[in-house]
Amino acid sequence: MIDLKITNDDIAGFCGISTRHSVNRILRGLREEHVIRTLYNKIMVLDVEYLKQFVDVKMDA
Repeated sequence: MIDLKITNDDIAGFCGISTRHSVNRILRGLREEHVIRTLYNKIMVLDVEYLKQFVDVKMDA
């Protein structure tokens, strides 16, 4: 569960996306694919494995 007060403009800036409209479109697509769910302005990640393919993080064991 992501419980932060953050705007779509904030997300756009953090991710290097040009506009909040692009963020809206991406979030809508993730909801339609059942990757996330939004409830009371919170984002619940339903499919972490799907999102991991877009992140390049190296973690120490």
